[in-house]
Parts: sequence; structure tokens; C-alpha cells
Amino acid sequence: MIPRFLVLSAVVGMSLIAAGCGGSRPSTSSSVYGVVTLDGESLPEGTVNFASPMTGNAAIATVSEGKFVVTGGMVPGDYKIVVTPPTPTPDNPTPKESKIPEKYRNPETTDLTGKITSGRNEVKLELKS
Repeated sequence: MIPRFLVLSAVVGMSLIAAGCGGSRPSTSSSVYGVVTLDGESLPEGTVNFASPMTGNAAIATVSEGKFVVTGGMVPGDYKIVVTPPTPTPDNPTPKESKIPEKYRNPETTDLTGKITSGRNEVKLELKS
């Protein structure tokens, strides 16, 4: 008969080994913040969308007075960036007409990109009419 403590030790040991074999997942410890300008002026409002074509990771942030912060962190990697006008909400049912050029609104035509690394990341987006 096998002593109980040996069985318990084996189960605990196998659990620790299995927990270590789950593969490496990207860290989400990156913080991302930044500014958006249009022709040198702060963009009053809008949305910044980050999307990684390679991994499918994505993040979104609201622009207010030219500034944005991604809450919840981001997975490090290379991202395409799209800037879109604000959408109607109950608090703002008819947002002002946006001057964001169409090229920045579409993931197929935007030339905005960013490399997000572990830690703090400041992103400066300079849009041109």
C-alpha cells in the first residue's frame, strides 16, 4: 500500500508541472497613452482603435481634447491604428461633424502604425488634412 502523503505529493507535483507547461502568453502589462492632432491642433473628440493584423489583438481609447488612454493595458506588438469620429451616444446623440480625413478612418487606408512594448508607451498621432 502506498502512503497517502506520497500520493498527495505526486498530485501536487504534477499540478505544478502542468501549470508551468501552458506555454507563454503575451504580457498585458503595457500601458498606452497619447495625443492626437489634426494639422497641428488637438483633436477635440474621437476614438483611437489599435488592431494587430498578425495576432488579432485590439484595443480602443476615447479621445478627449486631443488626449487618450487605453484602459486595461495592451498586449505588446505591432498595431495598425485607425482614428474615427465620435459615435452618437445617449449623452451626445448628435456629435459635431468630424474633420478626420477618411484615410485615417479605414484600416485598409490608414498609414498610422505603432509598436507597443512592455511598460509605458506614449503614442503621438499626427493627422494631416
